[in-house]
Amino acid sequence: MNCVAMLAQERYDYILDVLNKKKIVQASYLMRTFNVSGETVRRDLEYLEKEGLLKRVRGGAALVKVETAQEFFNHRATANIENKNEIAGKAVKLISEGQSIALDCSTTGLVFAHELKRHFNTLTVVTNSNEVLNELKDMNSYRIIHCGGIYNHDEHACFGSQALETIRELNIDIAFIGVGGISLREGFTESYFEGAAMLKAFLGIAQQKIVLADHTKFDKVSFINVCGINDIDLVVTDSEINQKILDKYKKNGLDII
Repeated sequence: MNCVAMLAQERYDYILDVLNKKKIVQASYLMRTFNVSGETVRRDLEYLEKEGLLKRVRGGAALVKVETAQEFFNHRATANIENKNEIAGKAVKLISEGQSIALDCSTTGLVFAHELKRHFNTLTVVTNSNEVLNELKDMNSYRIIHCGGIYNHDEHACFGSQALETIRELNIDIAFIGVGGISLREGFTESYFEGAAMLKAFLGIAQQKIVLADHTKFDKVSFINVCGINDIDLVVTDSEINQKILDKYKKNGLDII
């Protein structure tokens, strides 16, 4: 993972994400992943322990308790909420009435779904997210296509071969996706295989491909490759992005607003 200028809050979020999936994490793994000293990892774990989010154990940390899927999702959904609102406000201007779009199960996508209701009377929305489905269910003039598949409790969304098969039968105007990281070398990346497969499927059926990503996702590499840096038409981000980082990506051909 490229953790250039990685903020403490970003490390906290990543640690909690790993703990939710693995229930335990080794300090040595965090040192390698973040490219930081053992002292930095120790301070991070001490802080999260004081917040009651983990328990330090020999060589690392463990969950104090196993979060419910709802608690974990709520934690992700409220992180960087002002940035997500800003991104949603920009992205909504990229759509025309009556178009067909795809939304994945990213929490930024969920904020975007809420914003759609304020601006459009008719849309076709393709999604694998149960949260997006729930957000838009009262919009009777919307055509909503949920891909089905195997339900993932942590993501509140569906994945698997059935979901992919449904998506690949469709053609849409715009795909809006979230990613785990963006880098010039590795392009757009995601942290887990099922999520990456869904993102690739959404991109494959869209005329226009747009990434919704807050400033923390730049110069960051997650585990699974999704697509190259030049395979995306536009990235929508927030105003907290560092100007030097913004200029670097734009000079390399990435369109960012």
